[in-house]
Amino acid sequence: MRRFANFSRTVTATPAQWHSISDPGQLPQIFSAAADQGLTVRTVGAGHSFTPLVQTNGVLVSLDGFQGIEEADAFTHEVTFWGGTRLWQIPRLLEPFNLALENMGDIDRQSVAGAISTSTHGTGLGFTGFSGAVTGIRIMLADGTHQRASATENPELFHATRVSLGALGVITHVRLRCVPHFLLHAVERVEDIEQIAQNFIDRSKQNDHVEFFWFPGTKRAIVKTNTRLAAGSSLPRMNSFSRWVNDELVSNGALQGISTLGALRPQWIPKLNRLATSVLSNREYTDRWDKVFTSPRRVRFTEMEYAIPLENFTSAFAQLRSYLDSVPAQVVFPVEVRTAAADDTWLGTASGRNSVYIAVHQYIHDDVPQYFPEVEKILREFDGRPHWGKEHSLGAADLSACYPRFGDFQTVRTAVDPRGLFLNKYLRRLLMGEA
Repeated sequence: MRRFANFSRTVTATPAQWHSISDPGQLPQIFSAAADQGLTVRTVGAGHSFTPLVQTNGVLVSLDGFQGIEEADAFTHEVTFWGGTRLWQIPRLLEPFNLALENMGDIDRQSVAGAISTSTHGTGLGFTGFSGAVTGIRIMLADGTHQRASATENPELFHATRVSLGALGVITHVRLRCVPHFLLHAVERVEDIEQIAQNFIDRSKQNDHVEFFWFPGTKRAIVKTNTRLAAGSSLPRMNSFSRWVNDELVSNGALQGISTLGALRPQWIPKLNRLATSVLSNREYTDRWDKVFTSPRRVRFTEMEYAIPLENFTSAFAQLRSYLDSVPAQVVFPVEVRTAAADDTWLGTASGRNSVYIAVHQYIHDDVPQYFPEVEKILREFDGRPHWGKEHSLGAADLSACYPRFGDFQTVRTAVDPRGLFLNKYLRRLLMGEA
């Protein structure tokens, strides 16, 4: 039997059946057969979630055959993608139309259906996450009907499906609001952590895209500010060595090295973090939007990320720093801080409020048992909502308190899938409170 493993190799499964299909018309028969056999159905895109959303011993449906653009509207700049399209494929697909995504995160391995289903996002207070940019969806429901949903057509289904965790059906098409192609001017500066902690919100309001990475146990952070430029702007040469140093330390080879050493010798981690930040350098360059937004991720890790209201950032981050400074020998990965604009999705992590995202990571070979639980406890005190695709311990009771429209989502889910065809054990805990 074919085995599933997610990006971090922390979630695995051996489904009874694995279907890779290229035509939505194949789905009703799969659903019917699964129901007859008492099996549930889950959908897999890129497997980049750190949570057991895809884990099943039933039927796993791959969206790899659902890739590409079905339609692009030159007037509205809305583009309909097949649900299995990977984010890294989208820049090339949009190039003939001179279009771009409004925003992106720093990882582009996800499928577009998976990205919206887990409320994936980039950074910038002028921009929502992917789900907020959705203008239409096509979804195959448990009864075999292929439904269209938008703000004006099946609006309840639309609002529920934009962040659905795969619990409503199989998303075959996603229509996204796009923008004319643009360039980004990137400025990266190594700054004192006190400075960026104090002015991060103001700078986020004044600039298009701002984020920072802080190595716990040090007083330095790398602050990334990206400014949007017209597509016709020039592309000056950049310091490739400086870019390599920063990219490798924050995401790849050098980070792999210090992570491996830290796992073997935890007592070295404070010195390793200080060494890492000592060689970080300032850089400035201009490139096309996707080249600046995204970076390769080759080091395997697990991650927890919480979205908190903008106004809670200063106090929350101060408390987080205090905790992490008290355990400096344990954490080698940098803490990442970003923002996103409020949207009107029912289960979006920025639903109804401008948000700051604080993400903590752990190398897969590290063993820091209280790290994530303690961080979660701190961020929950500040009205935090967990990223749906990243580790957390919340169940239905906690989540219903986080989201005013949680009950509405449940009503729609029950209506379209009364038998729970698309629910695995993990989703039953998240959505129904089952043990």
